[in-house]
Amino acid sequence: MSLPTVAASAPGKVLFAGGFLVLDRQHTGLVFGLNARIHVIAQRWPNKEHDLKWSQISVESPQFKEARWLYKVGPCEPSDKHGAVAVQQIRDREDQGVTASSNKFVETTLRYVLTYLVHVLGDAVYENNLEVTILADDDYYSQTQSEGLATLGHENKGMTSTEQQPQFTTFGVKLSEAHKTGLGSSAALVTSLVFALLACYLKKNDFDNGTPLAQRTIHNLAQAAHCAAQGKVGSGFDVAAAVYGSCLYRRFTPTILEAIGEPTSADFGERLHRCVDDLELDSKWDVEVASQAVQIPDSLLLVMCDVDCGSETPGMVRKILQWRRDKNEEATLLWNALQQGQEDLGRELRRLVEVQDVESDFTTLGDIILTIRSLVREMSVKSDVPVEPPVITELLDFCSSIPGVVGGVAPGAGGYDAVALLLKNDAEVLKGLQSKLEGWKTQDTSGAKIGNVRLLGVKQENEGVQMEDPARYQGWVPAL
Repeated sequence: MSLPTVAASAPGKVLFAGGFLVLDRQHTGLVFGLNARIHVIAQRWPNKEHDLKWSQISVESPQFKEARWLYKVGPCEPSDKHGAVAVQQIRDREDQGVTASSNKFVETTLRYVLTYLVHVLGDAVYENNLEVTILADDDYYSQTQSEGLATLGHENKGMTSTEQQPQFTTFGVKLSEAHKTGLGSSAALVTSLVFALLACYLKKNDFDNGTPLAQRTIHNLAQAAHCAAQGKVGSGFDVAAAVYGSCLYRRFTPTILEAIGEPTSADFGERLHRCVDDLELDSKWDVEVASQAVQIPDSLLLVMCDVDCGSETPGMVRKILQWRRDKNEEATLLWNALQQGQEDLGRELRRLVEVQDVESDFTTLGDIILTIRSLVREMSVKSDVPVEPPVITELLDFCSSIPGVVGGVAPGAGGYDAVALLLKNDAEVLKGLQSKLEGWKTQDTSGAKIGNVRLLGVKQENEGVQMEDPARYQGWVPAL
């Protein structure tokens, strides 16, 4: 089997409305894809260490220190011809620059994708060694903020993310030491790695054309691998955004993935294949991804802020769900109101897209965002979980008072680490926001404080996972 060189990228995300609600199939989440991307390049590796039964896969993130993982890949146990592919990390090659630390998202994704491919293609998958390179756009990590916030502004309309993408940055730290900004790097990594591997081994053109069948395969396999790496079946909105871009998302029934079982169980490969290809008649995929339902007019700009806050609250999701079980009637009324607010938000954004050439009044949009925030704060009080903590409330109120800023939220599950803002797409508004945030600090009576607020150089983008030209990664990828 001859393998082509394939490059793919997948976007980050922000769950602007529907945090916590997205866990329940009765509700939806409004997700914006972002132009910060994780890139994966896969190519044949001319490594002489190879035998007929086992191949090797090298995975490297050259932006980080000590970030090269080596795996050997071979058939499953002879007694279980439909089992999982064996993926074993080689840890005794540190003299060759190979790290001994594990990378569960990479290793799990390799195991799931290769198991699926062996079930489809047979043992030909083992014929070649493979070399994989992973690159991240700067804004996934807070110590390397983009200098040019001009890429957020209206002067770049019509340019693709590829045309705007600067050279990648050498972060200078180990991956474990890098501070993430919460844009969904694990989902983007898994999705782009799934895409690159499938396109490398299957028909590349099918994936290059972005057919619905290819998207479905990528989505289902990425959801399975990502949930397995996390150790739980989550809502999946982050993977959906990585595959499809901005969307209105309704989750899948968790038992669809739970039925696959563990890779160590008998016939795992058969169950994985049937799940990914949606062949189980009594367990069909019921995920709903409406890409056209989420739009932002050109007159508006989505801005993400990374918040340096000296507080965090672990277990927020668990506590919210416990409150919902204990106070079901109270929680149901509140969640239904939040769902209505989210629908109003989506409807108003679509209306603004339709009238953007003749109207630029964002008063109604700002009022809807304020209503959603009020409901979120009510949930914070009733559940005793700081979904919008007082210091974040103060920050959002301050930002919303700046001319041209329509409103903002504590995205996703909320908490202390980020805010998402909608503002007029005007360079002066952006400069004014950036200027007023410089040196802005606050502290509440609980001791929570904000020491720094950084604007990330990202903006909303509709496109999901996509094929890239490998030539753009020259200098970062061996032999390109």
